[in-house]
Amino acid sequence: MKKCLNCKKPVNNKYCNVSCQNTHQGTSRANKKYGELKLFDVKCNNCEKILQIKERENLFPKKKAYYCSRACANSRTHSEETKNKIKNSLKKLVRGKRNIDKDKICKECNCKYHSRIKTSKFCSVNCASKFHIRNSIFFTKDFQRKNGLKSANTQKKTKRSKNEIYFGELCEQRFNLVKYNEQIFGGWDADVIIEDLKLAVLWNGKWHYEKITKEHSVAQVQNRDKIKIKEIINSGYEPYVIKDMGKYKKQFVEEKFKEMLAYLKLS
Repeated sequence: MKKCLNCKKPVNNKYCNVSCQNTHQGTSRANKKYGELKLFDVKCNNCEKILQIKERENLFPKKKAYYCSRACANSRTHSEETKNKIKNSLKKLVRGKRNIDKDKICKECNCKYHSRIKTSKFCSVNCASKFHIRNSIFFTKDFQRKNGLKSANTQKKTKRSKNEIYFGELCEQRFNLVKYNEQIFGGWDADVIIEDLKLAVLWNGKWHYEKITKEHSVAQVQNRDKIKIKEIINSGYEPYVIKDMGKYKKQFVEEKFKEMLAYLKLS
């Protein structure tokens, strides 16, 4: 019966498992290159105790020092050359990472904290997250403005509601100059603009108050409306919001038109 070339157990093939195969093949290759392992008597470099070691003959005695235990190895005295090598290696590990003696101030909460990391700027992960979220491009006014304008342009392409169209017709019958959806408020528009009164009417349907589709964000729409109102005021116009939650109804539009006249103190 065949035996494993490594552990000598009875097998059908050369090895009993992959581990034995790897061990034997690695040892055999090393033996061919460096020679077989042999026993040598050596002295502990610290306590001078005699100990036996297994080493390859053509490598012995290249190693300068041997130790009988970890305690002897740790208690040895280093030469100046070795001390400098250890010092330089530790500097590489420490450089740019540790700053033990210096206190820092957190960029988020402005409290003092102690850190071993030289590049640290925050006292905690929570503060770091808050700072980066607040300073993210998605929270800047410029980004919100551009995003709002993009959404407004998309809505322009959709058809105006019948209620809004009829309201515009009533305004044309009463006033001299009426405009629709013109971007004259810092890039923003209004649904109906009555130039006679410097009035910008915002006809807000369900889209502004209720979630219509999965992709639709009511908070985003309302935030855009706030920015639009600010721009209207800054342009010297007065904003007037009409809430329309239903379908086309002539009577509803006429009532809203009368309410606007009453608000403007016009008979």
